[in-house]
Amino acid sequence: MASSSSSMGSRKGRSRRKSPAPKRRERVATPSPTRTTRKKTTTNETTETVWPEEDKRTCWERTIFVVALVLCSVLPSVLVVLFRMPYSREKDSLLASAFLSAFGFVLCKKLIPVVARANLRKGLFGRDINKKGTKAGQKPVPESLGLATGLVHIVCIVLFQQIHTHFFRPSTLLVDMDDSSSGAGGWGLRSLVARMAISPAPAKQPGMDDWTEKWLIQYNSALASVSLMVFLGFADDVLDIPWRTKLALPTVATLPIIAAYTGRTSVLVPIPLRGYLGCDLVDLGWVYQVFMLLVIVFCTNSINILAGLNGLEAGQTLVIAGAVLLFNCQKLASVADLPVMTPEHVGVRDAHLFSAYVVLPLIAVTAALLLFNYYPSRVFVGDTYTYFAGMALAVSGILGHFSETLLLFFFPQILNFVYSVPQLFKVVPCPRHRLPVHDPKTGLLYPSKRGDGGYNLNLVTLFLRLFGPCTERQLCNRILAFQFACCAGTFALRWALEGIYK
Repeated sequence: MASSSSSMGSRKGRSRRKSPAPKRRERVATPSPTRTTRKKTTTNETTETVWPEEDKRTCWERTIFVVALVLCSVLPSVLVVLFRMPYSREKDSLLASAFLSAFGFVLCKKLIPVVARANLRKGLFGRDINKKGTKAGQKPVPESLGLATGLVHIVCIVLFQQIHTHFFRPSTLLVDMDDSSSGAGGWGLRSLVARMAISPAPAKQPGMDDWTEKWLIQYNSALASVSLMVFLGFADDVLDIPWRTKLALPTVATLPIIAAYTGRTSVLVPIPLRGYLGCDLVDLGWVYQVFMLLVIVFCTNSINILAGLNGLEAGQTLVIAGAVLLFNCQKLASVADLPVMTPEHVGVRDAHLFSAYVVLPLIAVTAALLLFNYYPSRVFVGDTYTYFAGMALAVSGILGHFSETLLLFFFPQILNFVYSVPQLFKVVPCPRHRLPVHDPKTGLLYPSKRGDGGYNLNLVTLFLRLFGPCTERQLCNRILAFQFACCAGTFALRWALEGIYK
């Protein structure tokens, strides 16, 4: 035990350049328990440490908030699917993905306590800095619970890959196409049962193999990128990877997506400029691929930078994912209403379906995580979750062919990054933690200052300076409300500029 303790201490004692991204915990290094102590830590003592008795009193408040947040994020998409989208293959596949995501929610909710206890036994926990000076700030909180959500998300998209390939590919829709003239009923839920009974078409059937291969390449590239970020995020939680290395790691993970991208690399010229340029489209070629690379790197790091409050990382992910799902459903509803679909419309349909398949399980596992991570947090999400969630959102936007709209959904994260640039690039001093200052007497958070006397430059501190001191719960809710407003503003802006700007 002594040797284990000394080796752990020497590892933690090495000086490393840390990422300026705000962290809300102080990592605690503990010796690996022996087999005897491991048995003891699996008893009620461990359970009470992970789920403190006084925290159970707030369980209903946390649950009510999460349910309200999920409803606000998902209900608009549900209304679009139910009332604007006719019975079709698209509706069937979305419902199948939604049911599988519901299974993922239940599985993730069961898995999080198991992983939390395992991490606690292994010494992978921290203490909540925003509760420093209180009893809650002294309790060990398991971290890196993004590992559970990432694994369940991967399981869901792997299972749905099999469902989609066998029951929703074009070869299983030939009977429905023949009967489509009799009405929309041939495309509904009843036809799904019939399609499930149809045996797979011969391998040489024209058109089927090309479509299946193209779809599987994109799906597997997304799966590879998300899996890589889950692994790299967990490695960062355990090894404390320097922040400059963190910027390079997502770049490597984006290569499968860039290689599998089959969309166009041209951009639509705004209507006011078409007379001057003499064209409607401008092909950017490799420049657009570099743009996609930068978008993915930004998304994977932006959620990690806008962090430090209980429930903030998972909350902003849930809001953005809900906005992405609504955008996909709106596009699918508009395409499904067309009497005849051109190849361009088919490409739009498949791209937005693919994006929805990635986002639906992300919403489910994030909702399960919020049940444990919202204030007062019983687990920390860790860099594992922030990298995984950012990559999943980036994949949905890039392969869904709406990366520009995705960036508008990320407006709070862009604002936080731009505002933080002087500290991120060492123009002004950047402390290890840029979190607010907690007053244990009042329970309020106050803006924190850097070494030269100026305020830290991040969105969390800016909100405290603009709206005054408040509790951690209030501050998190205000930022999430701002996230909601930015996503709603994106839809309003697209509606206002439709037919005018593009």
